[in-house]
Amino acid sequence: MNETRIDKIDYVVVALYILIGAFIWVSYEFSLLRQENINMILLALTFGGPFSLFLMYYKRLRIPTVSLIWFVLGISQWYFVEQLKSNPDFNSAIGTFADYDLNLLAMIIIFTVFRTLSLLTTKQEFMMATWFSPKDNRKLNPIDYILTFAGLIILTIVMTEI
Repeated sequence: MNETRIDKIDYVVVALYILIGAFIWVSYEFSLLRQENINMILLALTFGGPFSLFLMYYKRLRIPTVSLIWFVLGISQWYFVEQLKSNPDFNSAIGTFADYDLNLLAMIIIFTVFRTLSLLTTKQEFMMATWFSPKDNRKLNPIDYILTFAGLIILTIVMTEI
């Protein structure tokens, strides 16, 4: 990938992510949806969003400006969702629906570390080892498989326990 600057797709994906977050806030503030539905959307955004970005948007995260934008969004999400943890409306059977607030921030950090490890060990960009992920013009190497598996385990299991 030779792209080094932010593109329209980046604006679209960031805007979509922010709009979904704003929809959650407006829905809660003005009681547009039932609380159960709001909780499910919050869970989907704080878990499914980073998971999807990690698998399908990772090539764009190689661009420093794009990574910085998502890092700022991750910190912002962590801050705003942290405020929800003391709100009883967001309680669940195992904590709160805001317990996964570090996923976006963790995904950015994980990707940056994995990309650096891949560049240091193989002199190649980290490439996601799934059939539906965007590919570089090269074959997957063992590090790609190991790091993809490790990233998915960290995002799905480890981050839910922190």
